Amino acid sequence: MGSTPHIYLSALPFAAKDSLVYQTFSPRCTGLISIETIGVSRRQESFIMSLTGHDDSVRSIAYSPDGCRIASGSDDCTVRLWNARTGDETMSPLRSRDGKLHSVSFGPSSKHVAAGTEGGTVYIWSLLAGQAALQRFSGHSGTVFSVAFSPNGARLASASADKTGRIWHTDTGNLVAVLIGHTSMVREIAFSPDGMTLASASHDGTIRRWSTTTGDATGQPLQKAWASSHSVCFSPDGGKLASAGLNGIQLWDFDMESVSSTFLSGGEAHLVRFSPDGKSLVSTSKDSSARIWNIQPNLGATPAMILEGHKAQIHSVSFSPDGLYVATASADCTIRIWDASTDKHTVRSSSTHMHGIYSMAVAQDGTFAASGCHDHSVRVWDTRTYEKLPIPLPAHTGPVYSVAISLDSQMIASASADKTVRLWSAQTGESLGNPLTGHTRSVRAVAFSPDALWVASGSRDGTVRKWKIASDRESILFLPLYNCAVYTVAVSPDGLVIAAGDNTGRIHLWQAGGDGPVCEPLKSPDEIIYSIAFSPDSTRLVSVGNVGSAVVWNAKTGMLMYTCKGSDLIDQALSVAYSPTGQFICGGFANGNIFLWKALNGGLVTVLRGHLGRVRSVVFIRGGQSIQSADFETIRIWNVDAVRACSMSGVSDPNMVLASATMGDGFLVGTSNELLVWVPEEYRQYLTKFPCTAIIGDSRVSVTIASNVWYRGESWTKCWHQNA
Repeated sequence: MGSTPHIYLSALPFAAKDSLVYQTFSPRCTGLISIETIGVSRRQESFIMSLTGHDDSVRSIAYSPDGCRIASGSDDCTVRLWNARTGDETMSPLRSRDGKLHSVSFGPSSKHVAAGTEGGTVYIWSLLAGQAALQRFSGHSGTVFSVAFSPNGARLASASADKTGRIWHTDTGNLVAVLIGHTSMVREIAFSPDGMTLASASHDGTIRRWSTTTGDATGQPLQKAWASSHSVCFSPDGGKLASAGLNGIQLWDFDMESVSSTFLSGGEAHLVRFSPDGKSLVSTSKDSSARIWNIQPNLGATPAMILEGHKAQIHSVSFSPDGLYVATASADCTIRIWDASTDKHTVRSSSTHMHGIYSMAVAQDGTFAASGCHDHSVRVWDTRTYEKLPIPLPAHTGPVYSVAISLDSQMIASASADKTVRLWSAQTGESLGNPLTGHTRSVRAVAFSPDALWVASGSRDGTVRKWKIASDRESILFLPLYNCAVYTVAVSPDGLVIAAGDNTGRIHLWQAGGDGPVCEPLKSPDEIIYSIAFSPDSTRLVSVGNVGSAVVWNAKTGMLMYTCKGSDLIDQALSVAYSPTGQFICGGFANGNIFLWKALNGGLVTVLRGHLGRVRSVVFIRGGQSIQSADFETIRIWNVDAVRACSMSGVSDPNMVLASATMGDGFLVGTSNELLVWVPEEYRQYLTKFPCTAIIGDSRVSVTIASNVWYRGESWTKCWHQNA
């Protein structure tokens, strides 16, 4: 962990509060940090054991039907067989002569294991008497991503990068049928429980079904708009399909051929599997965790457990036949076994998006906020309780890049990759008229006029449009003079000017009445303008972009006034906002930092650290008393008064030391590179510390100073009181 002192300074505060260690030693220590956790447990009760032996990324994993073995396929060109109880290898690795192994599957008797190779060959090994006899089936011209035995074991299906699926006789290797119809690589194939139907998932965005007798397609393809499909599986009763792809996870009613529910709001999902009883699903995505979902009678699902511990992306997952365990295979070269009993674990429902936040807006009265996300949704939630409000906004058909709330708090506007702008009632969620169409490429930004009579939108098609919020919905087109894409728009608080920033580093200012430009385009030091904001009195404009400069302009003359201190060449700045009083400017950066400046001259007030991802949105809330910031996965709330007090405190102030700390090699590190606190790995992404007052998401870990004294560094021994 780094040093003996941190056994006391770090391990004890992070220990489970009901543990013997904590209960024995915590009364003897003072001046330590205080830890409060929500939705995350230090004990990791679900993790059982880790299987190591592969030398490269583990691509696929499967339990044998008798539950005694686990098979794993790896980029190290081997299939390994493990005892499911002890984790020991049961025989020598089975080696591929055709490159990496992307898929494995057991036959129904547990005596055969099949694998798909990078070279397009399908292998079947017989495991009788511990001897591995190999059959090789050739025919695919691309990587075999998936193999599956029929329920009776007589046939084997395979899915390939060559855009086809194939059905083989297991005993002879003779080809039964070639499944032709997909227009892109086929990622996964699965038999129905009765063995009569195959389902396949493809990067062409469709799920197709096939007759296992003839190889002919049956029914219409199940289309997933805006998404490639990565995974498909049948429910144990054969009545439903689950699929995973760019849209997330969907349940399909097999008879009705319609989407029953989309319940995973975390964007792209890579793999999905039903539990043996059909009451749960396990899924994986781009991150290093897996999620178990409880399926509800209405075909929805609720998160039940998160499996965390892998060091890299999970490529494959499998339920044990009895449903008691889940095995995961990862790019970190390991396999992990988990307890799948969801009744022992609970996961707090997120009050906002779990993944994929692109934008935020907060109502003028501060009572609610809206956020737009990669999963095509717009969410509305209470800013006081951080609970999601039951306002059903129908989804766009593409990621939502921008949201705005009218000044009277009555309407929400959203801009999407589906080339439209939509207007919604903030009270009911009902759509206010048809989508606003006219842009020819994705719409990146939207902003209301102060009187809520019109909205402005900016698009990658290089145009800005002004739309009247009336029945005729006519638009006025503002066309920049350059061949460009528009990334941000803003309307001045007096409603007289529309501003737009583009990917040539220019900021365009037009008179909102359509009487032409206010001045020549402003040329920023940035090559791309990601965000702009007007001062409350409409006299100034601040812009940020890809070089990291936060530049303040005279909005009337277009003259550059100053560049905010400390912002140059740090990293991309993705978002910027003026405080309602005009006293401060706040900027969010791609490195996860948030800068707070004095609006008068750009002087740096402080830097807020805590986000682990790109800060895509910042906004002042509660009359400027707090800052709300969002990265792709979490939303944080910062107390502005605490931020200012922190910036004026001396370096000996414990809160100042904590606020200034950065994360490095698992430690919170002080400004002089001194080790302050070691943070367990599973807590780091959820960490909340002064002056961040809240983190909105599934889990959070709050670190505070329990008293005015915080023992650290050379004074660490003072925390121990032998006679306490």
